[in-house]
Amino acid sequence: MVQNKIAVSKQGPTQFSFFAFAQTKILPPLKMKKCFLLPSVPLEIVEMQILRSIFLILLVSFFSTCRSTSSAISRLPSLGESELFVSEEIFLLKNLIPVTNKKDTFNKNMFVGDLNFSGGISREKTIWGEQVVTKQIEFLNETGVKDESVNYVQSIVTNRFKGYQKFTILQPSKLFQVQFQKDLTKVADEGVDNINIPNEIPQFKLSANADFKGKKGVLLIPIIQYAYSHNAGWFNGQDWGCMAGVRAKLVLVWVQMETKTVLHVEGLESKQKEPQNNRYNYLDRTRNFQKIWKEIELQI
Repeated sequence: MVQNKIAVSKQGPTQFSFFAFAQTKILPPLKMKKCFLLPSVPLEIVEMQILRSIFLILLVSFFSTCRSTSSAISRLPSLGESELFVSEEIFLLKNLIPVTNKKDTFNKNMFVGDLNFSGGISREKTIWGEQVVTKQIEFLNETGVKDESVNYVQSIVTNRFKGYQKFTILQPSKLFQVQFQKDLTKVADEGVDNINIPNEIPQFKLSANADFKGKKGVLLIPIIQYAYSHNAGWFNGQDWGCMAGVRAKLVLVWVQMETKTVLHVEGLESKQKEPQNNRYNYLDRTRNFQKIWKEIELQI
C-alpha cells in the first residue's frame, strides 16, 4: 500500500499511470474519471463534448424543420369562410401590361422562351447607369416555351389547389395596374447570375374595371413572370457572365373579388446554371426545365 501511494503521488492526482497500475492491485480514488479510449482526457470533458454535439445536431434539425414548413400557403393570411376560386387560364405577366417590344420584355425580366447570346459584350448607358450587356440576343421558341411552361403550371395548380373552383377571367389585360419596384437585395452569385439587374419586382393593384361577374370570394391568379433557357453569355449588369442555364418564376396573386383588393402575393422562382457547359441540347434543356418547375411546386 505504501508503494502504491508513492507511485500515485508522483504521477499527480489527475493523471493516470499505467506503470503504477501494473505494480499495484489497488488504486486510491481519483478526483476525476478518465476516458477509457482516451486515457489523457477526463471523462467529464468527453461527456460535455458529446452533449454539445447532440445539441448542435438538434439545433440544425430544428431550423431545417422550420425552413421546410415555411411555404407559400403557410404565409397566406386567413381567408375565413370565403369561397375559393382559381383562374382557369394561366397568364404571362408580359400579356397583362402594355409592353410589346421583346427587348423591353427581356430587360424587365418577363421573357418566356429561349435566349441565344452572341457577339461578346459591350457597355451601354441605361437608366441604371453604364452596364455590361450582351451585344446580340436572339429571342427564340417563345410559343414552345410558353406552352411547355403553361402546362407545368397548370399541373402545379391542379395538384396544390384541389379545393379551388375554376373561374374564367374576362378581359385579363384590364385586370391589373402593375408597377415595378427595384430589388437591390445582394445575392451570392451577383455578377455571374442568370437574370438582369437591378431586378424589378411587380406590384399588383386591381383595376377598377376588373370584371368578376358579380362573384364573391377569393380568386387565385397564377402568373408566369419569366421562363427561359439560355446559352453562355451576359445578362444585363452581370459583369462576369454565366454558362448555360434555365430560370423560371411563378407569381401567385390572391384577390378578394367583391372588394377588388389584392390580399397576398407570392413570387416563387428557381434556377439552374451549369458550371462548364456553354450550351444545352434539347434533352438537357427540357430536363432542367422540369427540375426547376418541380422545385417551384415544392415551395407552395
